Amino acid sequence: MKKNYLLLSALSLCFIGANAQLNYTQVTSSGLTAVTFEMGMAEIEIGDVDGDGDLDIVSIGDHGSPHVNATEQGVMVWKNNGTGSAWTLNKSGDFGYGGIALGDVNNDGKMDVGYAMHHDYSGVSFGDQLIEVALGNGTGSTWNPYDNGLAANGETYGMFGIDFADVNNDGLLDLASNSFGCCSGIHIYKNNGNGSWTQTDGVNAGNSGEWVKFGDFNNDGNVDLTTANEVGLVWSNNGTGFFSSMQAGITTDWFMQLDVADVNNDGAKDLCVIDTAAAAKVFYYNKNQSKWISISSGLPTSGCLNISVKDMNMDGNADVVVCKKNVVEVYAGDGYGNWLLSGSVTVPENEFNAMATGDFDNDGYSDIVFLGRDYSSSMNDNHLRVYLHDAMVHGINIVPVNPKGFECFAPGSVQFVNWMSSVPPSGPAATVMIEFSSTGTAGPWSTIASGAPNNGTYQWIVPSAINSPNCYLKYTITSGNNTKTVVMSNAFGIGTCATPPTAVEENGQNTLGFSVYPNPMVTQGYAHFNLERSSLVKIQIVDMLGKEVSVIVNETLAAGSHNTRIPVENLNAGIYFCKITSAEISLTEKIVVAK
Repeated sequence: MKKNYLLLSALSLCFIGANAQLNYTQVTSSGLTAVTFEMGMAEIEIGDVDGDGDLDIVSIGDHGSPHVNATEQGVMVWKNNGTGSAWTLNKSGDFGYGGIALGDVNNDGKMDVGYAMHHDYSGVSFGDQLIEVALGNGTGSTWNPYDNGLAANGETYGMFGIDFADVNNDGLLDLASNSFGCCSGIHIYKNNGNGSWTQTDGVNAGNSGEWVKFGDFNNDGNVDLTTANEVGLVWSNNGTGFFSSMQAGITTDWFMQLDVADVNNDGAKDLCVIDTAAAAKVFYYNKNQSKWISISSGLPTSGCLNISVKDMNMDGNADVVVCKKNVVEVYAGDGYGNWLLSGSVTVPENEFNAMATGDFDNDGYSDIVFLGRDYSSSMNDNHLRVYLHDAMVHGINIVPVNPKGFECFAPGSVQFVNWMSSVPPSGPAATVMIEFSSTGTAGPWSTIASGAPNNGTYQWIVPSAINSPNCYLKYTITSGNNTKTVVMSNAFGIGTCATPPTAVEENGQNTLGFSVYPNPMVTQGYAHFNLERSSLVKIQIVDMLGKEVSVIVNETLAAGSHNTRIPVENLNAGIYFCKITSAEISLTEKIVVAK
């Protein structure tokens, strides 16, 4: 059983015709080679660390950090010139080899950094603990330790993966870290808001694949956790920062690459991994069955080395980026768990030790950065590479990414509001206004951000007095005289969760009775389907390229069974798709017109 809302196998044909090829070109900026790396794992984060609206690259480096057969050290920030074509390196501190996270931990509006590492021997407060947090001053160049109590619960050998989220819904970012190798384990620390941290949960055990990520997998308003660790892979949060296993159905092992995103648009985060067979897989959590279920149709089943999940083509759906030997591939998602190879780039590297994706040039399309190794020598052969999506001329636009509908947020919690955007290349830097309504799209609207940098992320403290399943965000992007306003298509909930579309089975059975007949059609046919309740329904016919050729119904229909005539006499002979969408269902059936 699969929690999909588009369920028929014919969908894949329509999906294939509807996706354009994505192409990428390498950036050769000297700033990307201003530091030499050694080898081994690292973590790369992308964020606007200096508040100028452009995404920067941040890392604490690989095995050689600091100064081991390399020039890397401390917190390294590659600042973006705004087009992704030139980068300026800043290094701070004398430590490294590990993971990194970005967020505003003291709610002063400036980007801070958290890092977990193996080489913590700086000799001063900035870099002398296996887990640390440091406050930024808004420049991306200066960091001040904010780390009392971290790495104080048995972490003795080395830590690595790290991520920020609000685990106890108190309006402050907390952190989780996973160990380097064996066996300093998994540790969750709550932020006390005064520079000190207290462990809420943790274990010193287990072989580790380093990585850790937060995400609300069961959509209950409490952020959960995934870890590449032998003691457990997925953990459910009870809202206080205490975690219990929710691993049923995950078949991969502890040594895995991972990322987190909502790929099937139901409000819950999904888990994307490279498993021990080197296959790329995506899992969603089925709350009714209390288990994880794979939705990986079309993803590669071997040869995968690293994975990232991001909307790469600005269609509002998460896509999967996979690194293989000497190639990086992009698999476009349709929002229902189906994947199609839609872009690839040949690269010199055959090992990938870090990867991230984000829009460096503000054209609306995500770009790719990775740290990879080509084995040209035994040392100094990790290289930082940036590949930009090939330039396209775009008007101004903005697409909600998180929330985008059906999420459940706890009142008073910290949430990351994310969007994709494009701006005219010759225009001034764009700013974004974000407004909030708890009573539907008619408002009233209150402003939560005005004149925010157009960097794709705003850290929001959810109103503590709201209890509503009918919440929306409205985004207005402005660049000079150009402006665009977009309201979310579906509601999210605060306190009371919004209801996602009804899940149906994909096991050869159509539980809603959707069918199109006769098929092939010669003169006419009917779309037959059931509605669980009265709903606004759109029925359209699209061709093999995904182009709409006819709209048959676009009106509110009553609950019950429906037969709607399809005027196929107006269509040329060939293959088409009948698509039915409403707030409750989204269904597609192939039809063949024979004349």
